[in-house]
Amino acid sequence: METQANEYNIERPRHGFKKILSLILGLVLLAVVILAVYYFTKINSSATAESHSTEFNVSKGSSSKQIAQKLDEQNLISNDWVFLVYLTLHGANGKIEAGQYLLDSNMPMTQVVEILTRGLVVSSEKSLTTLEGWTNKQIADYLVKENLISQASDLDKILASAQFDFKYNDVVKGFNYEGFLFPDTYRLGRDEGADVLVQKMLKNFESKFTDKMFADMQASGKNMKDVIILASIIEKEIGRNKPSITDEDLVTMQKERELAASVFYNRLNIGMALESDATVNYVVGKTGGVPTLADVRTKSAYNTYLQRGLPPGPISNPGIGSIMAAIYPAQSDYLYFINKADGEAVFAKTLAEHNANIAKYLR
Repeated sequence: METQANEYNIERPRHGFKKILSLILGLVLLAVVILAVYYFTKINSSATAESHSTEFNVSKGSSSKQIAQKLDEQNLISNDWVFLVYLTLHGANGKIEAGQYLLDSNMPMTQVVEILTRGLVVSSEKSLTTLEGWTNKQIADYLVKENLISQASDLDKILASAQFDFKYNDVVKGFNYEGFLFPDTYRLGRDEGADVLVQKMLKNFESKFTDKMFADMQASGKNMKDVIILASIIEKEIGRNKPSITDEDLVTMQKERELAASVFYNRLNIGMALESDATVNYVVGKTGGVPTLADVRTKSAYNTYLQRGLPPGPISNPGIGSIMAAIYPAQSDYLYFINKADGEAVFAKTLAEHNANIAKYLR
């Protein structure tokens, strides 16, 4: 009996301890698995299913904990603790760069960390490109799409109310700077608006319109207003209907601009109406194409089929090529021209030649 008692007192506690230890280990393992599943789920999922873009600023000297809390508060990550653990496990603690970032609430946490640690900040500059021949309205519509203004009428208000530093302010009165918003690519800072863009465009015009051009213009009896009005018409009348323009096309187009200028000057000299389709399209709000008979009959001071002489203001914002053509036109006896389907201009001296060109190229 004594032997049995000793065996009972020694072996049963060991057996119970092993069961308890196994249970504890099992619970620990289960907890680890649950935490691992939770962790990997969180780092690979987004804070929201829907997309919400947010500009997120990381101030210089911010700690990882402060950044995590701020991300959590702005609903850009689902858990700030998991975010910190992820940073630690990947050796990214202290590697988040200061700057302005564009994050989205539907980004997984892994992507958020990659953007912040690689310093993929939002560019401090915005690039905007306006094209030769765009009207102020077309520029305004473009700026709305680029989120620089909220509605197209905002540009008119800026042009009418802002005080711009511009050498030719006395010339632009009456047509709200149309013709002088020089087409080019511009860069704006993050906090710069449409008023800054306009100032850049006007300064660009000043730099392109050289002192020599101004002197030559005056020497030939021309004035700034008439030159820009005519250049704005030439810009809309000469072009190419093709996907890409070659260097050879550019050379040919400039010759055509100079010849078109000669046609318009020849007509002005003999009191003949300019009859420019581009002016009619401007009146009816079209950006191109052949105007209809009803369009041509539209009464307006800008309709050069009904009114003789130049219209009262520019109909587009011309590039330097058209401005040069208006200052330095070709010498010719041409009074007419048409544009073939591809945009190439064909010139004629008489109405008979003009009608023959129409029959040959447009019918």
